[in-house]
Amino acid sequence: FRHLDTRLGPVVIVETGCARRPNGWGDGQSTVLFDRYITARGDGSCCHSIDISPDSVAACRAMVSDAVTVHLGDGVAVLHRLCRDGTLPRGIDLLYLDSFDLDLVYWFASAAHHLKEFLAAAPLVAAGTLVVVDDSPLDGHFVNDHDQVWSAVQPPVVGGKGRLLAEYAASVGATPVFTDYQVGWTGW
Repeated sequence: FRHLDTRLGPVVIVETGCARRPNGWGDGQSTVLFDRYITARGDGSCCHSIDISPDSVAACRAMVSDAVTVHLGDGVAVLHRLCRDGTLPRGIDLLYLDSFDLDLVYWFASAAHHLKEFLAAAPLVAAGTLVVVDDSPLDGHFVNDHDQVWSAVQPPVVGGKGRLLAEYAASVGATPVFTDYQVGWTGW
């Protein structure tokens, strides 16, 4: 949100994977947070969220304001269409990729899907676009803290769903902004 605060005028957030159920904080509520942010901006900012599950799309639509458009379909196909049909004429300020559940053992499928989503959205990704991939720990070492909350521990190396996009980002000289459980880059 600090990055979006630096953007002038309305911002465009595009997200793959939407909130699935009310108050499902362990199951992703980014759509709800994006909705609250753009509503608070009050400047015509918008969010486009994409999910392949009809049940998740219906639940998400009930949780957010009209500033969020929730699209039903595969993230790659819908991003490809949105980038070419004029729906997103200004470009994307935040591209948030979280449409595929992570399997730490068999990470390739989710990482490949997120790379394909990025490439589908690439026509509207600019130097100032923040691209974020959720669920990108290097490995599955978990620590249980005193409040019974699980958190991943990793060195600053990207794994999981962001692994292939991290390799692409390094190849094109994108700037890492943060490398934690979520990873993000600008400078495309």
